Amino acid sequence: MATLQKIRTKGGPIVVAVIFIALLAFILSDFLSPGSMLFGGSQNEVANINGTSISIMEFHELLTKNEEFRKLNQNVGSLTEDEVYQVRDMTWNQLLNQTLLNAIIKRLGISVTSEELMDMVTGNNIHPFMRQLFGNPQTGDYDKDQAINFLQNKNNDQVAFFYWNVLEEQIINERLQNKYVNLIKKGMYVTNAWIEDEIENRSKSVNFDYVLARYTTIPDSIIIISEEEIKAYHLENKEQYKQEATRDFEYITFDVVPSDQDRQNTHETILKMKPDFSNPETNAIQFVLLNSEEPFDDRNYKASELSAQIEHFIINAQIDDVFGPYLESEAYKLSRLVAINMVPDSVKARHILIQGETLEESNQIADSLMNLVRRGVDFGMLAITNSADQGSAINGGDLGWFVEGQMVKPFNDACFLGKAGDLVSVESQFGVHVINIQEQTRPIPKYQVATLERKITTSSKTYQDVYSNATQFKANTNNAEMFNEAVVEQNLVKRFGRQVRENERRVGALESPREMVKWAFDAKVGDVSPVFEFGNQFVIALLTEVAEEGYTLVESVRQRIEREIMNIKKAEMLIAQFETAIAESADMSEIAEKMDATVQNAENITFASFSVPGAGSEPVLVSLAVNSPIDEISKPLKGNNAVFIVQVTSEQPVEVQPDPVIMQLTNTATQGIDHQMMETIKKNAKIKDNRARFY
Repeated sequence: MATLQKIRTKGGPIVVAVIFIALLAFILSDFLSPGSMLFGGSQNEVANINGTSISIMEFHELLTKNEEFRKLNQNVGSLTEDEVYQVRDMTWNQLLNQTLLNAIIKRLGISVTSEELMDMVTGNNIHPFMRQLFGNPQTGDYDKDQAINFLQNKNNDQVAFFYWNVLEEQIINERLQNKYVNLIKKGMYVTNAWIEDEIENRSKSVNFDYVLARYTTIPDSIIIISEEEIKAYHLENKEQYKQEATRDFEYITFDVVPSDQDRQNTHETILKMKPDFSNPETNAIQFVLLNSEEPFDDRNYKASELSAQIEHFIINAQIDDVFGPYLESEAYKLSRLVAINMVPDSVKARHILIQGETLEESNQIADSLMNLVRRGVDFGMLAITNSADQGSAINGGDLGWFVEGQMVKPFNDACFLGKAGDLVSVESQFGVHVINIQEQTRPIPKYQVATLERKITTSSKTYQDVYSNATQFKANTNNAEMFNEAVVEQNLVKRFGRQVRENERRVGALESPREMVKWAFDAKVGDVSPVFEFGNQFVIALLTEVAEEGYTLVESVRQRIEREIMNIKKAEMLIAQFETAIAESADMSEIAEKMDATVQNAENITFASFSVPGAGSEPVLVSLAVNSPIDEISKPLKGNNAVFIVQVTSEQPVEVQPDPVIMQLTNTATQGIDHQMMETIKKNAKIKDNRARFY
């Protein structure tokens, strides 16, 4: 229920924004519609899915709705850059899946009735989304009355109305997809013949001798592969060489980092502040609050917990002594000892957390509980029955031992500045705490330090100097040859973006390099990019390779194809050698000698065996052994890395229980259908993704 409260208190302006954007999208969609004087329809198309055109306005409206829904769920006013990308990708998949599935679902007549929806909301089959929203986090019970009240009043609350519309759509779409998936799963039937065959395969284990001849025993140099063979193999196996549109580029960076002069300027700035900061008449805490780039930390620290640079100084310092300037974490600092306090190192306490409707109510309840404790009522029982912190309530409010800084500040101060046996109440962001300090360790010296900090930053002059270097590099490099020569002359380090896809949002360690990726898909091989600014770097790129969507060119996979053909030819040669040796002898040792190999053996191999000792993962060898008659030398067969022959020496029956086999086969047949179904539908669909035009 806390989620609903957050939605009501934080969501009003957000929903207004959503409504405004939706209206704007409606107006602009007419302005940008096909035939508009501004754009042609295709230029406004973010996707085309099996002939259904999706405009950028449709996509952006759904995206905005999803962003606002996520903000409400997270109780935040804005999303991080990574979260924005995540929601955008989620929206794309949502749009893609719904567009593809809706056509199928409509054709099959699958629907979700209002009765089904109510059953998932207020009935006996509560949807997980609803349970999360209206469930009690402590007990897990679903509050049906709260859900009904929410639905009855949603039209009176624009936030609740918006939230329910999005949630309802998600619930319905998920149920529709589940129905379709279940239809497919029901059709995945494990036949009796399949079961019997699997049981028979598992019903024995074999011991066998085998001889293997690895492909590496034949030198590559004696294998001749023609250009026609390479092209024919590529054509026959072209489905293996499908590719997305990608780009390869090289890039160099000019990093905007503080210069030596910037460092010196920062050092001089803080040095000028030292006299005022060191003056005993100066309030060190106020001085830090007004002048430091990091806020004052009022926690008490042991000397060993402080920076190694000031630990020795602090141990020997007097109140108001100052150390520095010193360099730490790319900042110059001055540290002044403010106080030395005798504080316990750790405290054992228990508490009762009160979360009333108002702060005043919470304090009244806390006072009442403290009076009960003082009159002898057991603290632990009161915690069990009254504390909102269920994690500790079950233990009578016991929090165990904890060190300073582990709890929120009001709670921390009450425990470490009080004394054992104290019963106090304090307010925090969680509510009102009734605290009983049970035990404290022996007080030890702890130090409160005020630290004045100035970070070393890049000056505008340094920024302009770096930018000037980058623009000068660009002005002198108009092609690949000039780019490479300049890199060598200036001793720059090349970095590489390889097989970068059109919607890629990460390239190496660059910060938000989308503009460079978009440039790469509009450029030609050999083009040099303009100067991009990503975070604290200026970046210039050279496009080196273009791969369009479709099938990989022969040249791009030549080495891979040559290796495949080479192994095929080597296998043919080894099979022929084996056949000659088998024709001349029926003895495995003699055959092995003719093949310049040795006889190896394996024991207790079943059809389910993953590998064979001495051969590794070779499914062909396992299958060959399990299915060969006893004492017969098999025909040679090609494996992943070698050609094999086997001779089974014995076999043993293995008792197989049918039920586990049936369960495993059923799981194998239905496992991953949800994902496989969508991937198959997408594979057979005609999808044009134009997101890179707009994002």
